[in-house]
Amino acid sequence: MDEEQLFAFDTWGFLTVEDALTPEQVADLKATVDEKGPDLHSQHADRGGFWSQGFFDLLDVPAVSGILDQIYGGLRAGGLPPFRIDHINVHTHGTFNKDLAGGTIHGSNGRLLDPSRPHELITHYYERDADDGTFANGLVTVAFELEDTVCNGGGFGCLAGSHKGHYRVPEAWVDLSKGVHPMVTNVPARAGTAIIFTEALCHVTLPWTVPSTRTTLFYKYMDREEHYSGVDNFFSSADADPWQNADERKRAILAPPPQSFVDRKKREAEAREA
Repeated sequence: MDEEQLFAFDTWGFLTVEDALTPEQVADLKATVDEKGPDLHSQHADRGGFWSQGFFDLLDVPAVSGILDQIYGGLRAGGLPPFRIDHINVHTHGTFNKDLAGGTIHGSNGRLLDPSRPHELITHYYERDADDGTFANGLVTVAFELEDTVCNGGGFGCLAGSHKGHYRVPEAWVDLSKGVHPMVTNVPARAGTAIIFTEALCHVTLPWTVPSTRTTLFYKYMDREEHYSGVDNFFSSADADPWQNADERKRAILAPPPQSFVDRKKREAEAREA
């Protein structure tokens, strides 16, 4: 990351990368979404796998990957990426869509709000080492915008800086169908822009008020040693087999977390339910 990106991510909890995708990529991906429709849990092997070569290629976009490497603390032993793909969502919102009224604010830094909770059960967190400046993050999202989102037109919104917050969002602010609090920041972005944010940031879908249809692809990553999605939704390195450019880095990004972490997380969850 350059100094502007470092400042933005550390201070606000998000940053934008313009032209992360080419116009040709945007057109190809949008055509596929128009054909397939929105799907909150798409691309997994049990859903038929990646929709196209274009969706597979988004696993490791050059303009984004170096940033993710740094967000997750740097390359691991053997040059492996420090993150893995956890799940992928495809969202569309139009002026006649039920989501016109806006969503609900969600996300928070679990390590600050619930520090006694076991590490394995905290999936939304952000930390920066005071000594060496390295980051540690849980769930991080790359939102690829396939449609222009303009100021006050809707789309991605957030409470900038809330990834460092020690208090929960006031209840009166949460439901945007009842009104948008002035502290909510709209993040406009041209098609092809990637918005990268930590899920520890309080974020939301703003009311979509323009005639076009919002089309956003959410690629959600975790530290390569951890997971958010359930075991049944884990990707596998073998999911790369049908596709071109299936290099070792992409296969590593698709690899599931260590079974030892999966087992510990299951035990911690069962202990808290007991």
